Amino acid sequence: MRIKTPKDVGHYIASTRKALGWSQTDLATKIGKDQRFVSRLENDPTSVAFGTVLMVLNVLNINIDMTNQSTHKTDGAAVAGGQRIPQNAPKVVKSSLRRVGSGKFVSKPMRTPVVVRKNKAKE
Repeated sequence: MRIKTPKDVGHYIASTRKALGWSQTDLATKIGKDQRFVSRLENDPTSVAFGTVLMVLNVLNINIDMTNQSTHKTDGAAVAGGQRIPQNAPKVVKSSLRRVGSGKFVSKPMRTPVVVRKNKAKE
């Protein structure tokens, strides 16, 4: 599916949720939000942070493949936005996202929880 507008994202989230047989409340529980948030996300995703949208897409197991529409190959060199990119240009794209064991992507390093205990007063 081609996504052109934020509403397209909302419709896609809603259709995927329905295909899974989940209610808005079910999805809200899985992402730690309330049902009103899911309704707002599906009807007006412009009011939701991009990171939150990505988290919802991960929960729904929706993969995103971003491609540049103006990039195409000619004579062994890619052309992007009218500029030729040499073949030997590095093709490594670094991302702050990393995949964890469950297959989800996280943007922050995993931190070990710290247990804080109150000291019992000596009697």
